[in-house]
Amino acid sequence: MAGRHVSRVRALYKRVLQLHRVLPPDLKALGDRYVKDEFRRHKAVGSDEAQRFLQEWEGMSTNLDTCV
Repeated sequence: MAGRHVSRVRALYKRVLQLHRVLPPDLKALGDRYVKDEFRRHKAVGSDEAQRFLQEWEGMSTNLDTCV
């Protein structure tokens, strides 16, 4: 289970950073820093909070994907 969770987190992290590539350079830098900080801050949270975190970021990823 933990391995699957780690893979899911990494895939989501990469996906969000990939979506930022189309942004203007200043917004890309801001967004990349924010994503990196958020994922780092939530690295050691409990299972329930981790699930909420992933759900929110997956929704954000979907929203960004539709805008691109």
